Amino acid sequence: MTEEDQVHVPGETLHRLVHAYKRRLMHAMQAADMPMPISHKRVMKWIVKIPGITAQQMAEKSGQDKGRITRLLKELENDGLIERRPHPEDRRSQTLHLTAAGSAKMEDFRAVEKEVRSRMTSGLTPQQIHDFVEIANLMSDNLETHKCKKLDFAGDSPNDQGLGTKE
Repeated sequence: MTEEDQVHVPGETLHRLVHAYKRRLMHAMQAADMPMPISHKRVMKWIVKIPGITAQQMAEKSGQDKGRITRLLKELENDGLIERRPHPEDRRSQTLHLTAAGSAKMEDFRAVEKEVRSRMTSGLTPQQIHDFVEIANLMSDNLETHKCKKLDFAGDSPNDQGLGTKE
């Protein structure tokens, strides 16, 4: 393998990891009778992490197209998983919140996600996981052209993320 080939290996490895994770997560969600696109769950995670976020703020922070965010929000609202409330300071805006059904769905999803994370990180030490996250975030930052806010969607501690255990 040439030096130039080795430079491209991280990209291919990352591509393989992302797709393997998505496949496993989708399979686990289907097995748990949770047929919801991951994009919907990511929007719901933004609402959990930043209570009262607006669609505009979510688009800015995530780097996603506002039209796409709006469509996802409409679908979640139609499913009874989120609700919009009047913004307390800006009459033109609405804040986003999970409904009781949305909160229950997120709890179910967290359990599925934790199982998939545990499987993915099986055999890794907490330090290896920490190093991976640091390196992956640096690589992402190197590629970003917008100011996407990093959110720890999984939890606040390694134990919340299922990263401190080997199964």
